[in-house]
Amino acid sequence: MDSDDDSDPFGDDSSYESSLDQEQEWLADIQKINENDPLLTILGGGGATNVEIQNMNDEEWEELGRAISNNTHLEGLHLNKGALNDQKIRYFFRGLTRSNLI
Repeated sequence: MDSDDDSDPFGDDSSYESSLDQEQEWLADIQKINENDPLLTILGGGGATNVEIQNMNDEEWEELGRAISNNTHLEGLHLNKGALNDQKIRYFFRGLTRSNLI
């Protein structure tokens, strides 16, 4: 193998890189929601394919709900199957209902 070759000798790592890109995009979008960024009007994230969403704890779901509820620019929320279970959705809606805008 050439010493200048940066490829993975055990297989294609593009799916891993894609997953990291999705996680970084999700975290950046969450920050934009918190900042009430007028350019972010739709928040979307995957369930089983996005590790960052799957690893959010109850308090983070509540914080996301609170951030969304206080955001004046968000028009749509798209979460894929598997993003929320019964427990996480309770915390998410708890955050949503603490809004001054809803």
